[in-house]
Amino acid sequence: MTFVPLPELPEYVRNVRAMLKLLPAKTEATTVWLIGDLGAGKTTFVQTLSKEMEVQEDVQSPTYVLMKSYSLPDNLTQYGEVRRFRRLVHIDAYRLNDAKEFAALKPSEFLNDPETLVMIEWPERVAEALPAPDLTITFTSENAREKERYIEVV
Repeated sequence: MTFVPLPELPEYVRNVRAMLKLLPAKTEATTVWLIGDLGAGKTTFVQTLSKEMEVQEDVQSPTYVLMKSYSLPDNLTQYGEVRRFRRLVHIDAYRLNDAKEFAALKPSEFLNDPETLVMIEWPERVAEALPAPDLTITFTSENAREKERYIEVV
């Protein structure tokens, strides 16, 4: 686990983006599982990542709506690179009880799109309906001060 003070989260997110760039090209969406207790920093991480990816909208927790989809700007990134992803999908599965409830989100519409990055909070609640993750990020605030987290990327 890496100790991350929250003011340094944008730098940590840039490192995760670099990991995503190094993943081999796929014919389906890239999925990232976000594991951690309530308040551990999963949504804050997605909000920071979305800013780095130039999402223009305010990214808020999808806890009550279950899923939010954000378009990414066309063409090149702010660093002049061709975009790998055209859409960011943020799912909070905390309120889902099983794969059948997950199916109501019509996952084939986003999981089959290679230009989509899917960030899933509480994936363990619907794991049987998900593909294997490309990355798993674990968050914990245990033994950390208020504005600190421990984060591990696998």
